[in-house]
Formats: sequence, structure tokens, C-alpha cells
Amino acid sequence: MTIFNQNGHITAEGFFLLVTEKASEMQRLELSEHLSFCDRCLEQYLIEMEKITLLEIEENIAKRVIKRVKHKTAFLAQKRFGTAVAAACISMILWTSGAFSWTTMAQQYDTVERFEEELEKFSWQNQNVLHDVSQKYQQILDKLDWREKIPYGEK
Repeated sequence: MTIFNQNGHITAEGFFLLVTEKASEMQRLELSEHLSFCDRCLEQYLIEMEKITLLEIEENIAKRVIKRVKHKTAFLAQKRFGTAVAAACISMILWTSGAFSWTTMAQQYDTVERFEEELEKFSWQNQNVLHDVSQKYQQILDKLDWREKIPYGEK
């Protein structure tokens, strides 16, 4: 594997060995010495290093993004599952209490009908009592009026 070409510049293989840090000790020394005086190879080396650095950063970003997506997906699934469990529990409580039963609804309807009947009876009784009280009050007023007509001292 040649690390220098015929013009004395570093080859693509040489840059690969240098960037990936797979060059032997002797090759690293030769490459670093050449980079110290050759501006063209130094520029190419910096370009190669930027590519590698960008790739590493992209991999780290990708890992973080994937981790966040997995976390958010798990959170949303848990949230949906929790809501479904709560809804199921409430449904079971209502179901076992008889809230969805037609017989319960019919019993409640009968109770309401009976309550309305009792209320109507009470209303009539109340009306009768009020009528009686009103008549008694009128009789008392009539007696008071009659007594006012009798001159004082007469019976």
C-alpha cells in the first residue's frame, strides 16, 4: 500500500490510513512530516477530517433522535393505554352498578311516576287545606265586621 504518489503527495489510501488512525507508527511519522510542509496535502487532510467529523456528529444526532422518537412513542402509547384502561374501569363500574340496565331504567321511571302521583295528591291536599284556612279566615273577618255594626253596650 503506497501512501505517497509519484509527485510526492499523499494518496487517497494514505489519507484513509491517517484519518482512520490505522497507519503504523512509521507511516504516521512520514505523513505528519509531509503535512508540516505541504499546504496542498494539509488542505486535503482537513477536508477529509471534516467529512469524518460530520459523519460522527450525524451518527450521534441520529442516535439521539431515534432515542427521543422511541421515548415519545412509548409515552404516547402509555398515555393512550392509560386512557383506555381508565375508560374500561369506568365502564365496568357503571355496568356492574346497573346504570345500563333497562330494568333499572324502568324502575327509575316507575319511581318517578309514583313520585309525581304523590306530589299531585299532596298538592290537592295542600290546596284543600289552604281553601279551608281561607274560609275560616273569612268567617273570622265576617264576625269582626258584624261586631263592629253593633253599638257599644248593646248585645
